[in-house]
Amino acid sequence: MAQGTTIQSLAKAMTLLEIMSRAGRPMSLTELHQRTSWPRSTIFGLLSTMREFRVVSQWEDGRYALGLRLFEFGCSASRVWDLPAVARPYLQRLTARAEGTAVLSVCDGGRVMALDQVEGRGGMRVVVDIGMELPLHATSQGKLFLSSMGQATVTRLLEAQGMTLYTPHTLADLDALTVELTAIRARGYAVEDGEYKIGLRSVSAPIYGAGGQMRCALTLVGMFRRVHSEEFQRAVDETVEAARAITQALTRADNST
Repeated sequence: MAQGTTIQSLAKAMTLLEIMSRAGRPMSLTELHQRTSWPRSTIFGLLSTMREFRVVSQWEDGRYALGLRLFEFGCSASRVWDLPAVARPYLQRLTARAEGTAVLSVCDGGRVMALDQVEGRGGMRVVVDIGMELPLHATSQGKLFLSSMGQATVTRLLEAQGMTLYTPHTLADLDALTVELTAIRARGYAVEDGEYKIGLRSVSAPIYGAGGQMRCALTLVGMFRRVHSEEFQRAVDETVEAARAITQALTRADNST
């Protein structure tokens, strides 16, 4: 049964995992009942389901503990969040070859977040805070992520988040943005032309995982005067090449684990 967008049974399962994690030891059904005040039958049903997926294990004395599957998930997650370590040398090289700040971003649940950045060495430096959330429709990385999604998903996300007009250049119309996303898919990279902040322009190229799915975005952002210039085209070429190199490096890293 759902309340808003939260599925209550899943929320309760996550609560049980959190309780067991904080306890740091196996726990009995009675202890979990005392901690939550939920019916024993509800707790037992949740634990039984999670045990089938090896998220929870049951000891010989009947107590429950976190399962081996969580360790496997953790190992996979650590590889994902090792992205900055693998990508950073390429970000540094990108800023050395082209004017601007290099940014590594991911998209999770419709939120674009900056994972890492290397500032450019020019006089007018652009700083992107790590962990900063960026709008989907008004940044090159956001538009790049949208271009990798189906139209129904794009529509749902933008209707839920809204399309704020950050500058006079922001694409705040869904039809106009849809045309732009088609162009991004065709050329393989996304451009922002003063749509999020006046004076800033950027280019974003995709970094792919082993399965061919877009894993993150590499962005070069700076005080470029025009997007139709040799300077900006050089930034595009260098960013696309760097993203391709990071994809290859991540593939090698995944294959070595």
